[in-house]
Amino acid sequence: MKFKIILFLLIFSSATINAQTNTFKIDANNVVGKNTQFWKASGTDLLYYLTEKPSGQALFNRMDATNSCVYLRNHYALTGHIREGLEVGIEVYSEDENGNAIYDFSRVNRIFGEFVKRGLKPVVECDYMPKGLTSREIDSSVGNDEGMSVKNSGPEDWDKWHALLVAFTKNLLETFGVEEVRTWYFEVWNEPDGWKQSDIQTFYKLYDVFVDAVTSVDTKLKVGGPACYHESFLKNFLEHVVNGTNHVTGETGTRIDFISYHIYGLSGGWLNSEPVIKPQVQRFSQSVLWVSRLVEKYESLKDVEFHINEWGMSSHFQKTVAEYPDLHFRNSEESPLFLAKMVDNLFAIEDNYDFPTSMLLYWGGAWEAEKDEFFLGNRGLTTAGNIPKPIQTGYEMLAQLGDERIDVSGPRIGGRLGVLATKSSKKEIQLLLYNYNETDDDLTLLDEIDVQLTGLIEGDYTIEEYNLDREDNNTYREWQKQGSPLTSKDADLEKLRKVADLSMTNLIQLNNSDDKLHLKMNLPRHSMKLIKIEINE
Repeated sequence: MKFKIILFLLIFSSATINAQTNTFKIDANNVVGKNTQFWKASGTDLLYYLTEKPSGQALFNRMDATNSCVYLRNHYALTGHIREGLEVGIEVYSEDENGNAIYDFSRVNRIFGEFVKRGLKPVVECDYMPKGLTSREIDSSVGNDEGMSVKNSGPEDWDKWHALLVAFTKNLLETFGVEEVRTWYFEVWNEPDGWKQSDIQTFYKLYDVFVDAVTSVDTKLKVGGPACYHESFLKNFLEHVVNGTNHVTGETGTRIDFISYHIYGLSGGWLNSEPVIKPQVQRFSQSVLWVSRLVEKYESLKDVEFHINEWGMSSHFQKTVAEYPDLHFRNSEESPLFLAKMVDNLFAIEDNYDFPTSMLLYWGGAWEAEKDEFFLGNRGLTTAGNIPKPIQTGYEMLAQLGDERIDVSGPRIGGRLGVLATKSSKKEIQLLLYNYNETDDDLTLLDEIDVQLTGLIEGDYTIEEYNLDREDNNTYREWQKQGSPLTSKDADLEKLRKVADLSMTNLIQLNNSDDKLHLKMNLPRHSMKLIKIEINE
């Protein structure tokens, strides 16, 4: 005789339980789409510098070991640059006394080699203009409205710029192989919003020449841009690539394989201002829906990928909690919760509006680890002692999800509660539940959740649970328990490393002779739970 199994996964706490039960119904037989794992991407202004440091090596090794990242993006691929007092770029171009080009791609090859040997793939920004191609003085003091100052300029000699891009691209194919480089992305620039409006046609020509040069080496390489963050800039750029006159061919339009755009929950310029502005996932959803409506206007852009290739809860990675206490969310469990909720919302936009996000790239890194200072509030993935911050743990939890997304119905997406449901096969199902509202102020509350799974098979079940909350799998809270030590020399690193390795918080084994399963639980606010179900017939 078959019977229904009801599991009560109880969290005993002094917290107050919200009386309302929230029911999610999940049909394991109804596959709604692929789990494209579009969030497996990261980058930082300091990527080139950190790659050759133990802190960067440790982060890459962890990404490789946990399968939590695929794509890495960087600035300054072609020119030197000083950031935070460090040489973070690569000057690849110079000329001899006769004006003949001299290329030096040795360092960029070495750095990309560190990526590739770990299965990581570059997003190759072909910026900024090498000093040898800009003899005139360019005003970089004005910057943009995010405070970034760079020399936005076209080359003195367009033929030399084209030749550099061709040589650079050929070098990459020769060094890493054609099939490997075809899996990379080539991007024209970073945040060209700062270009003077009077010089915008120069940027459009820069893009046209970039596309011609890269694709002349191999037509199967993926090219795109513009990596902007203003809606008006993106609108005008897309009008150029679809209907504008190509500065190289003289024909209408320019090839684009991916559209890249930047979104932050809030500007770092708003921190410590009244009224307090909280970053919200809704801002991302609204921006993506706006882009979807813009792209929909152009039939030729129908199959072009959409990349958010910089995101964070707040811009200005270098700002710290010492000056801006509101940045605690870049240290705590809020960041992985924000990430999980955003991934759920972006999949909803894909399913309901047929507009998939192909890349969601976190602009972080290992700067706190390099400085050996704990939880500064920078937008990094690791902190002192190469300890993963909770945001990295969130990525590692997402990496546990299966290849196929299965149908979930329940409370509206965009609210407090959500479930990402996947399966690897009929015998392996993964659920990621979150309880997060960005404006929460009472974290003592629990919410009742009833997950009703159907479409299962009979057999022996092993159910593993992994919590990320203020008690479990949270290096930030463990650091606080240790008295908030300043550096790795003052901390119990062994304990922090143990907390950093995703550990099981509950294990249930049972026999289920039905095609249904109920999971009932009380989920604390500002927490998430990974549930892995394995079935042996």
